[in-house]
Amino acid sequence: MKTHVRIMLAIVLVLALPCIAAAQGRGRDLLLFQIGAGLYFPSYPDGLESAMSLDASTPGADRIQVAVDLALGFSISERAYIMARMDGGGDRITYSSGDYSQLNLYLFSLGARYYPYVTGLYLEGDVGSSQAIVDISGEGSYPSDKGFGYGIAVGYDFNRRLRGFGLELEAKYDSLTIESEQYGAFMLTLNLCWK
Repeated sequence: MKTHVRIMLAIVLVLALPCIAAAQGRGRDLLLFQIGAGLYFPSYPDGLESAMSLDASTPGADRIQVAVDLALGFSISERAYIMARMDGGGDRITYSSGDYSQLNLYLFSLGARYYPYVTGLYLEGDVGSSQAIVDISGEGSYPSDKGFGYGIAVGYDFNRRLRGFGLELEAKYDSLTIESEQYGAFMLTLNLCWK
């Protein structure tokens, strides 16, 4: 996974170098940084969905679903950024015995964000590599092969200024193909953002 992240960062830097000069003097900071967490609503292939629902209905079992996101953007105009981001979702079932099973879905992607009104509402699309990791207490982690994924997002940046800290509310859907199976993830996150 570390090699994958390094490759993505290298690609973003290569794409961003021509944009750095263009972004200067346009009133917007060069970088955007975002980190957030929130609600997670995954969808799985039929057999896996049935198994997860059955496990979650076991007496004494608790199910927790959490989304996280991390993004870095490079300004290319007053209204647009090139984005590198990681979306992750954890679906954990904890049993009364203290044991647990967890399925994490990830999308490592490159894309673009556009602010139609310079700030406030934004739209984003990205494409990249997906992966699933199963973690079972006492047995360890089992990563899948890398797959393909894409995401679309709509959000609102509550910071009305072009620069500085702000909060964003974002709704995002990721479509993930992992080992020839189709997964989906809807995330509603509250993000801390610096732009």
